[in-house]
Amino acid sequence: MSALAEDGYVVLRGVVSPADVAALRASITSALATPDLARQGGTVHVPDLAGPEVDRLVAALLPSVREVLGPAAELRQVHFRAPLPGFGGQSLHADFAGPPPPEGAAIAVAIVALVDVTPDGGATRVVPGTHRWRKVAPGGDPGRRHPEERLVPLAAGDALLFDGHLWHSGTRNDSDRRRDALQVSFVRPGAA
Repeated sequence: MSALAEDGYVVLRGVVSPADVAALRASITSALATPDLARQGGTVHVPDLAGPEVDRLVAALLPSVREVLGPAAELRQVHFRAPLPGFGGQSLHADFAGPPPPEGAAIAVAIVALVDVTPDGGATRVVPGTHRWRKVAPGGDPGRRHPEERLVPLAAGDALLFDGHLWHSGTRNDSDRRRDALQVSFVRPGAA
């Protein structure tokens, strides 16, 4: 069994080239100048990103995504999500409500770092194996820790890919800069 199947997540190093990271950041900087930009609770969002850099990223992620969702996996959404300093802490959750369908995972998600994401900068935490537990994530206090959780720091250009049934959350960004990342969601056709 692969680490992705066993643990429910994998880190893909350097999945976005430095040139594409720079191009994506420039595109997002332009989008951030829009006055109607969505901001939710101290987190900046830019929805529905597209372009050649996004196409290359999706193509690079698909082989691993297919391990989770099968050969017919479909792209659902690519958006920018950036917790500001002091924000971003979430309670443990899964991105699919309820247990996995009988045919397997319904959703897979990649968090793609556009800056180095350090433990104090809001790195994602995961609880390995919870995608197979068929239990609802505990939710509640974002500061409450799980004894089996792992913090996953990333370098710019790396991706954390996980089964959408895995318990995970962003942690509070205690750095002095925004935590810029893309969130790329894939679905099994007909499952979500």
